[in-house]
Amino acid sequence: MIDPERVARDLFGLDGAATALPGEHDHNFRLETDNARYVLKLHAPRPDLALEDAVLQHLRDEPAVPRLAGTGADNGHTVRLLSWLDGRPWADQGGDLASLGRVVARVDRALRDFTHPDMERPHRWDLRRAADFGIALPPLDGLPHQVIHNDANEHNVLVDDEGVVIGLIDFGDVVFSPRVCGLAVAGAYAMQGQKDPARAVVPVVRGYHEVSPLREDELAVLFGLMRARLEMSVAMAAQQHAAAPDNDYLLISQAGVREVLERLEGEDATLAHFRFRDACGYEASPNSRAVRARLARERAYPVMEGDLAGAPLLDLGNGMPPVHGLAIGRYDEERSIYTAPEFQTPDGRWRTRHMAVDIFAPAGTPVFAPFDGVVEVRENRNRQGDYGGLLVLKHDGFWTLHGHLDPETLARGEVRAGEEIARLGAAEVNGGWEPHLHLQLFTDLVSDLPGVALSDEADVWRSICPDPNLLLGLPGGTAARPPRTDIAARRPVVMSQALSLAYDEPLHIVRGAGAYLYDASGREYLDLVNNVAHVGHCHPRVVEAGARQMAQLNTNTRYLHGSVIDYARRLAATLPDPLHVCFFVNSGSEANDLALRLAAAHTGRDEVIVLDHAYHGNLRSQIALSPYKFNGRGGEGRPASTRVAALPTEAGALESLTAQIEEPAAFYAESVQGCGGQIVYPPGYLSSAFAAVREAGGVCVADEVQVGFGRVGEHFWGFELDGAVPDIVTLGKPIGNGHPLGAVVTTPEIAASFVTGMEYFNTFGGNPVSAEIGLAVLDVIADERLQANALAMGARLVDGLRAFDFADVRGRGLFLGVQLDSREEAKRIKEALKARGVLISTDGPLDDVLKIKPPLVLSAADCDRCLEALWDAR
Repeated sequence: MIDPERVARDLFGLDGAATALPGEHDHNFRLETDNARYVLKLHAPRPDLALEDAVLQHLRDEPAVPRLAGTGADNGHTVRLLSWLDGRPWADQGGDLASLGRVVARVDRALRDFTHPDMERPHRWDLRRAADFGIALPPLDGLPHQVIHNDANEHNVLVDDEGVVIGLIDFGDVVFSPRVCGLAVAGAYAMQGQKDPARAVVPVVRGYHEVSPLREDELAVLFGLMRARLEMSVAMAAQQHAAAPDNDYLLISQAGVREVLERLEGEDATLAHFRFRDACGYEASPNSRAVRARLARERAYPVMEGDLAGAPLLDLGNGMPPVHGLAIGRYDEERSIYTAPEFQTPDGRWRTRHMAVDIFAPAGTPVFAPFDGVVEVRENRNRQGDYGGLLVLKHDGFWTLHGHLDPETLARGEVRAGEEIARLGAAEVNGGWEPHLHLQLFTDLVSDLPGVALSDEADVWRSICPDPNLLLGLPGGTAARPPRTDIAARRPVVMSQALSLAYDEPLHIVRGAGAYLYDASGREYLDLVNNVAHVGHCHPRVVEAGARQMAQLNTNTRYLHGSVIDYARRLAATLPDPLHVCFFVNSGSEANDLALRLAAAHTGRDEVIVLDHAYHGNLRSQIALSPYKFNGRGGEGRPASTRVAALPTEAGALESLTAQIEEPAAFYAESVQGCGGQIVYPPGYLSSAFAAVREAGGVCVADEVQVGFGRVGEHFWGFELDGAVPDIVTLGKPIGNGHPLGAVVTTPEIAASFVTGMEYFNTFGGNPVSAEIGLAVLDVIADERLQANALAMGARLVDGLRAFDFADVRGRGLFLGVQLDSREEAKRIKEALKARGVLISTDGPLDDVLKIKPPLVLSAADCDRCLEALWDAR
């Protein structure tokens, strides 16, 4: 039996505690002394240890590699003492992919001039031996060869708390082999756990190239080598486990390896090669430059009759407008209309960059071959949103794709330039589109001939699929104006710098649906912060209601209209008596401003009591009622007419309120306070406060701008949690699901006090479009049982959140706050969640509370995604 502590003492004079570590063949121990930590390794004698020791000595100045601190022998074992590297294995938490590539490159660069008599010994893990298992290899002759680490798997790569790779251990598999094989090993194992491994590994290649530039011939074989290493790992593990069935270490990573191989089934190796080329600064498609140069010189036959040069260029970025006659849809245009599952990548992003030109014309319009060619692909892709009838013509060194054709008219065999090859299909046969020709150039046939690409791969696809205007020759061009990459830089020039942006790297959001938002690259984000989209972003019933009424009439309350009356009745019916007189405005801030006027008219006073940290709106009158603003950065302090009571989070809060009561016009309170940190008041507080204010002659205003319309789950209105009934209720944000709408509902008595002879008129308040939208929101809340969903999903989130070690989890329904220990921790988690596709915000007096107030359509799967992301972000 091995006594590692004795060995360390006898051989190296070190007294310390030893802990066993895993190993495939060797006995490995972590040794902790008073002054340092080491790895103690005991091996059966073998000749290749001299090579490993020489490699470590050569790398002694590389901080990512353990230092050889001593060697010796004990009871037939070769003993080696290595310095301990801090960090955790990649297998425990994953890591930054680019930094993995950089560390492997640093080690390779340091070993470039290393030589040793044993370096060309045969080794079972030499990738060149994959053929021994019947695994096909790309040609490797002529590539740069050197000694490489050869085993950057998830157990040999160490990362810091931020996931940055800081260590590379276990040099037992060093081998003289093509340099690119070491990168292939690292990339192969980095693919584990990735939903889209072929794309995910690109940063590893980019990081390597930044440190040690890769040649084009190395990039050409890299993806094939990655796949071969994975296949070799499975074959080797099976062989070894058959010989030693009790050694489970041999199968430690095989489940992940097999999963990667399954995900890579059908992956286009050429496309992977092109991604690698682009990541390293080469033109993605090696053929592209020559094809572009040739087409710039040669004249193509018109693909369609008519005056294409005079046809209007359509903007299809956000939808499909009505098309009348001949029209052109742009190349390289960012389009948010591609929402079918086929356009989503395995990692949840959307392909939205259009890589073709669309030529709109009536169904049945003839389509002609631009050059001589041969029909290489002739298909009917008849799924909704697909190509319908499809032809791909092979020309001399390039291809043209013609989509959305009538499948009954597709040509066969050889075609001549100017020959009719098909006719445009109607929507019933062309994939469900407005009749048009989808014309796309290919310098190489890759993947499944996609017509749209990921925006962050646009450079790759512009190389594979150059602008088809090389064929059309339209003088105005067909390419879309490039997406603005300088929006963040231009914004402070054309908009006020008083406007803030969320996140260190701001998001460019272009589309929303349900509980999700989508950025300009098509990436999907779970939205846990935008309570404005109460019934879900762009809910079809709300959109349809607004569009329908907007097409009929939009005017003001000086005319009679049934919609606003219906809406007032429906809204008042959700509130307790005697709250049933409605005023309609355009925002929560306007609602609170009008409530202040109502209170002043009814009481003849101007003094207002508010709670500390409250926020009631952005108008000057509401800034005066908002300690969150007037006591915050840039604030001017408390106005004389405003009195501030303590936020009721502990005993004595009611006494703090009553101490402020003299001759109040009103007491304003958010029914559950938001900016104070999602604070639910103690039982009885709100009803007792209302009673005290009324006794002094004031009116009570419940600000439901954030929490109303069923968000708290147990009740439709937040003030109902305490059994309180206010005199005035103010509404905004969720009332119109993003449409600018607000409301004030009060008693007949208070409303009568406002009738002074001065007309109250709001140009847009109470317009029929807003009323129809408001009605649709109420319908959706009821029909989709969103109040009940808020209760159920809120409970699911709270249960999950309380499994963490957070300081506090509070709130009701889907209006929740998570108390953290510091502002810095809250910001870190917010940014980490964003990186994982979950949007959340922070609040509270110290900005140390995560606030959760998503659309009420949040699902159980969405809750679980939030909790999983939060677990990772912690």
